[in-house]
Formats: sequence, C-alpha cells, structure tokens
Amino acid sequence: MELKYQKIYLFVFAFLMLVSFDLNAASYSGSLSVSDGSLIATAFWNNPLTSISWQVDDTTTSGLWHYEYRLVTATKAISHWIIEASDGSLGPAFTLANLFNVITQPLGWVDDVTIDTHASGSNPNPYMPEDLYGIKFDSAINSTTVTLVFDSDRVPVWGDFYAKCGATSGVINTVYNAGFTTLDPTDPVANGTLYNHIIVPDSHTVAPPVPEPGTFWMALIALGFTYRFIAKKK
Repeated sequence: MELKYQKIYLFVFAFLMLVSFDLNAASYSGSLSVSDGSLIATAFWNNPLTSISWQVDDTTTSGLWHYEYRLVTATKAISHWIIEASDGSLGPAFTLANLFNVITQPLGWVDDVTIDTHASGSNPNPYMPEDLYGIKFDSAINSTTVTLVFDSDRVPVWGDFYAKCGATSGVINTVYNAGFTTLDPTDPVANGTLYNHIIVPDSHTVAPPVPEPGTFWMALIALGFTYRFIAKKK
C-alpha cells in the first residue's frame, strides 16, 4: 500500500474514532439563580448570591449517569437538600439501590440519606410549596456552599429541588426552583433550564445514547469523500 493511502486510512480511522466517542457521549449543564428569578428563596437566602448549578453526563462513570450539583447560599449553613427523583407513578420508583458513589465538597457533608415523599408546608420543610418525592441529604457539618456528586443507573429528566438552613433566632432560610409548582417538562433534557427546572434522575434505567443527526451525517460525508478519492486514484 502506498504511503499516501496509508495516511488517508489513518486519518479516516482517527476521525471515525472521534465521531464514535461523540455519538456515545452526552453531557448537560445549567444553572438557576435568585438574581434572575429562577430561584425562590426566603430570608437571608433571598439574595442574588444564592444559586444552583449542575453538570450531568454519561461518560465520567462507565455504565452510569454522573450527577453533580453545586448549591451556593448567601449566608447560613445548608441543613438539608432534597433532589427530586421518580416517585413510581410513571415507572419504578427511585430507591437507594439506584444511588451510587455519593461524594460531597466539603468532604463528609452528608450525615444521612433518605429517599421518600417529603411533606411540605411545615418542619422540616417550611415554605416548600408541595410534597416532593426525592433524595434528602442531611448535613453533618456547616457550609453555605455544597457540591453534591453521585452516580445513578437512572437517566436524567427535568425536576425540582428544595433546601433549607438550620433555623436560628426564628429566621428560616429556604430555596427552591421557581418551576416547582408547574408540571415537570417531558421534553428531552438539554443544556440550560426549561421552565426553571433542574435535571434529576428518572424512573428509567440507562439507555444507549441516540446519535446526533449532524455528527452522523458528517461521518457519512467524510467516508463518501474518502471512497471517491481512492476510487479516482486507482
């Protein structure tokens, strides 16, 4: 085989490897903030500094979805944090068997994890507008900024969250997404937010990713040009 053809084949092989990786990778990120009205907060947390951001992908941990959230509050430590998960109404409910590799920053922030329907309107969830089935993380140490990371075999969908501080001197700081009381969108997850929701684990388990049409056609076009080039040289 001539050297120039070897180079062409190597180029095509490398290109297809990159395309293959892209076809099988999914990553989504977004954020909400009090400053733009996408978060609703009370007391000291009703401050432009209060925000939540997330990064979700299926590449960090092989065979699982990787969820990473960061909650920042203006002052007063976060006491507990609830992230919505599937309640079983549209498929299998999310349980501890679907939760893996919980890590926090600061290290050791999580004291206990409870997955259940958490009641609204009073302690321990004041100002939470509706009951919420989800993963409740209780804190072991004080921090106004927490990064929460876990893996799951459940695919991502749009959902809600709620968090509060430990009440001091009668002041109760809480925060939740502004879309909390609206129906969770059934649209596919994407970068950014949809109607002020965050990305949370669903009832369905890990599914093979669907290739993006643009990348798929780009690969076919590249192969076509390569075939025509080699055919002309013969």
